Amino acid sequence: MESMPLPCFEPLEEFSRLDPDTLDDELPVIQRFLNICPASSLPIKSYMLVKQYLIKHAEPTRYSNYRRYIERLLLWSILEAKKPITDLNEGDLQAFMSFCTSPPDAWVADKSCRRFTLGNTKQLIGINPAWRPFSYDQTSIGEDGTRLTYIAGRGALAKQWSVIATFFLHLHYSELIAVNPARRLHAAGFYALNLPIHTGANVFNDEEFAVLMLTLSDMADEDIENERTLLMMASIYYLRMQPSEIDSLGGKLTFSALGLMRDGTYDLVEDHFPGNRAWKIHPEFVAKYVNRYRENLGRKSLPLERDHTLLFGKIRGKGSISSAHARLLFRTVCQVVIDRLTESGYEVSPESGFRKASLFWLRETGMHHSARTMGMDDVIKLVRKSNAENAYRRFFAWRGEVSI
Repeated sequence: MESMPLPCFEPLEEFSRLDPDTLDDELPVIQRFLNICPASSLPIKSYMLVKQYLIKHAEPTRYSNYRRYIERLLLWSILEAKKPITDLNEGDLQAFMSFCTSPPDAWVADKSCRRFTLGNTKQLIGINPAWRPFSYDQTSIGEDGTRLTYIAGRGALAKQWSVIATFFLHLHYSELIAVNPARRLHAAGFYALNLPIHTGANVFNDEEFAVLMLTLSDMADEDIENERTLLMMASIYYLRMQPSEIDSLGGKLTFSALGLMRDGTYDLVEDHFPGNRAWKIHPEFVAKYVNRYRENLGRKSLPLERDHTLLFGKIRGKGSISSAHARLLFRTVCQVVIDRLTESGYEVSPESGFRKASLFWLRETGMHHSARTMGMDDVIKLVRKSNAENAYRRFFAWRGEVSI
């Protein structure tokens, strides 16, 4: 980190007098801070966008809260991510929320304190060196005399996310960003205060699925051997594979079998696959998971059609893993999800999908999501080893997210 996080916004009375479009009346100490921040983050541009957003919320009942939460994002964006705030993507926002869960000590004050030192003129006002973006609500010192680790509560994270989601909605409606990076996470209730109890269907609800894939990605970041697990679980979801198909097709499913279609989806282009050219594999699968795996294995430069790596390949030896092994990997991941949610202060209900799910749920979730966006004819083509009547019934079950 090139600079310590410093406060960027004054109390409401002084802030309300500022021009939203210039830095003319800003405290000199704030201007100096912005000028020493990494240039790649366009700190002044990012600051101005946040300032203009805060001006819309410059009311006594909300300004201090909005300032606290959006200022953290601004400081993280320019000091940690080193990106303009308008360049942050969904992955960045997840990384930021993870950062907020337990920020480094340099970002945490022992107690809440004044932001600036007093001065008779703007030039004499300075930064309070004790201020930090985060602070302990209670004592920061444990019984043994050591400093406790700061861990945000679920309620604090929910408030943090609420302001972030509102901010990016503001940028999107103002046509300052083309894509709202917070939209999907907010719609899924990913950082909502209460983790919903599962409805009983054999699919993951949106929040559960988002948590599952984020955990898989985190596990792969922590240990390269988990890249294989991430790819396998993504393959079952995006290819909508039944566990039995891992045994029957796993030895043939290679990257080279994936062919790009005219409509932008991928398909299995080799003749020995059932439903050949009717798999409708979302391009996100190749862009986000296959390419990630190939890059980490040093195979990104090899054309996809010549890469014969198995989607379900063993770590050692030839051939693919069995469905039993895939089930074991899946249950291991679900337990990691439960453990990490519990450590973060979430209460994982006995009815949670993570406690009830089988590997089959990944396939059913893939079919459920397909039925949301695809027509009946296309979805029915995805149903392998099923007669037309059952496929027809299942389409409405997947579309309505009911038990099947």
